[in-house]
Amino acid sequence: MRAFSQTSRSLPTMAVLPFVVSLLNLFVSPVWGGKPVSTPFYDENGQVIREEVDSTGSGRIDTWVTYQDGVPILQAVDTNKDGKPDTWHHLSADRQVERTEKDSDDDGKSDIWITYHQRSPIKAEQDLNTDGRADRFIFYEKGKAVRAEESLKRNGKITLWSFYDDAGVLVRDEEDTKGVGRPTLFSHYQEGKLSMREEDTKGSGRIDRWSYYDKDERLTRREAARKGSGRPDVWAYYENGQIIKQEEDALGQGRPNVAYFFRAGALSRREEDTQGTGRLDLIDWYENDKPVKRQQDTRRQGKMDVVTYLREGAIQRQEVDTKYEGRYDLVRFFENGRLTREEYDTNGDGRPDVWVSYDKNGEKLFQEEDTDYTGRVQVRFRFAGGKVVGKEVVREERADGPPRLLIPKIP
Repeated sequence: MRAFSQTSRSLPTMAVLPFVVSLLNLFVSPVWGGKPVSTPFYDENGQVIREEVDSTGSGRIDTWVTYQDGVPILQAVDTNKDGKPDTWHHLSADRQVERTEKDSDDDGKSDIWITYHQRSPIKAEQDLNTDGRADRFIFYEKGKAVRAEESLKRNGKITLWSFYDDAGVLVRDEEDTKGVGRPTLFSHYQEGKLSMREEDTKGSGRIDRWSYYDKDERLTRREAARKGSGRPDVWAYYENGQIIKQEEDALGQGRPNVAYFFRAGALSRREEDTQGTGRLDLIDWYENDKPVKRQQDTRRQGKMDVVTYLREGAIQRQEVDTKYEGRYDLVRFFENGRLTREEYDTNGDGRPDVWVSYDKNGEKLFQEEDTDYTGRVQVRFRFAGGKVVGKEVVREERADGPPRLLIPKIP
C-alpha cells in the first residue's frame, strides 16, 4: 500500500505579501521596533519609476517596486533575507495582485505561480522537479484550497486528484495507479488522517480491495474480492499495523472456510474447512514460516484422526487414529520423505504390537507381530514385490494366520 508522500495533507489559504505602493506612511512599524525605509526613483519628468524598500528597518533592501506611468505594476520581495528577490507580485491598474511567481528553492527560477481574482487566489501551479513545467495544480474557492491535481510521474499527465474541506484539510485522494486514465485508488481522511482506502487493483473499473485504518493511520482491517465478484472473499485483521489473522472464502459460499493466524507477522497456523460444512478438518502449524505439523480429520466427522510432523518441509512422522476413537494407534516414520517403518497398537494398550519395515522404494520388507501382546515379537513375515514370501516363528505364537494389514493409506 503506497503512501502519498508527494502531497500535503493540508493546503492553507495562500497568503499574499503586502505590496508597497509608495511612501513610509503606508507601512506599519514592525513589532521589534525597526522603522521601514523607502527610497523612490524618478524619471526626468518627476514621475516615480521604481522604489526600493527596507520594510523592517534593518538597513537592507528587501522589496523592489516597478512603476509604469506612475502606477506600480510589479513588486519583487526577498522573503528569505538573502538579498535577492524570490517572490514577484504582478499588479493590476487598481493596484491589486493579479499574479504571483515564487522561487521556492532559490535556484533563480520561478517554480510556483498563483493567479488571483479580487485579491483572492483562484489557482496555484507548482513545478516539483525544476523542469520549468507545472506538476501540481491547486484550485481555490473564496480564497480556500478545495481541490488539487498532480502529475506524480512529472510527465504532465495528471494521476492524482485531492480534495480539501473548508479549512484546507485533505478529505479524499483519488489516484490513477494503473495508468488507465481514471482513479483506481481512493483514500479517505478524517481530520487529515488516513481512515480508509478503496482500490481497483486490476484497473477493471470495479473496487476489489478495502483497507481500514485507526486514528494513528495504522492498518486494522483489509478486505479483498479476489474472484472479481465485487464482494469480499478475503478478510485480514491487524494489530499495531501488523497482520494477526486472515480469513478466506475459498469455496465461494460467502463465508470464510480458511483462516491463517500470525504471530509477530509470521504465519503460525492455518485452519481449513475443506468441504464447507462448518467444521474444521485440516490444521497446519508453522515455525519460521515453514510447516512443522498437520492435523487432519480424514473422515470429516469432527475428530482429527491423522497428525503429521514435518521438518524443513519434509515429513518425519505420522500418527493415525485408525479406529477414529480419539487415540493414535498407528505411527509411521520417514527419512527424506520416504516411509521407512510403522508401529501399530492393535489392542489399544498403549504400546505397539506390529512393526513394519520398508525399503528405499517404499516396498514392504518385514512385518513383525506380537500376537499375544506380551511386548515381544512372536512372528516375522518377509515380503517381496508386495507379497509374503516367508514366515518365521520367533517365539511360540498364540494363533497362526496371515499378517495383519495396516490401515489407512497415507493421506
